[in-house]
Amino acid sequence: MIYGDYELANPNAASLMQSLRAFGYDISTAIADVIDNSITAQAHNVFIHFEWNNGAPWIMIADDGYGMSEVDLFEAMKTGSKNPLDERSSDDLGRFGLGLKTASFSQCKRLTVASKEIGGCINVRCWDLDIVTEENRWILLKVASSNASELIMDYFDSHESGTVVVWEKLDRIIPGAGVNDEEYQTAFLSYAKAVKDHISVVF
Repeated sequence: MIYGDYELANPNAASLMQSLRAFGYDISTAIADVIDNSITAQAHNVFIHFEWNNGAPWIMIADDGYGMSEVDLFEAMKTGSKNPLDERSSDDLGRFGLGLKTASFSQCKRLTVASKEIGGCINVRCWDLDIVTEENRWILLKVASSNASELIMDYFDSHESGTVVVWEKLDRIIPGAGVNDEEYQTAFLSYAKAVKDHISVVF
């Protein structure tokens, strides 16, 4: 179609990604939002792991659902990946295609997702907000950090399908990398208990 005179107004990558961090999640509701995706993927089990990691903490949420192909994972990692007007299955709890990203970015600056279908390969994508901000481009990495890679390989050594979500650079929880303070460690572990209590009530 011809629209007359127009210009494309693509969003600023750095600004939009930082704006996605402003949604009103706390850590418990953020993890619950990620678990919604596991339910949609017909997972029987969801595993949540908090690790202090000597002041460079990480959180992993993993399920044994049917997993995603590389194409599906790429779509899932895009912002606004779903049209809310599209018809959805009754067990699809996502509507706007933002939940995984907004929930994750509300807590961390590096989001890695790995997914595997039965008989398929492990597919990996990673958003690192430091890279997006520095380059101001939609750079979606196809590789994970060394820490996330190890977690992913360990998980799929014992699970034939599923999805692994790893949160690193937890700047909304711990103020900076390498903060090895007993007070912060105690606070981090208290978040784990709060999440456990919240999940037990919600699900």
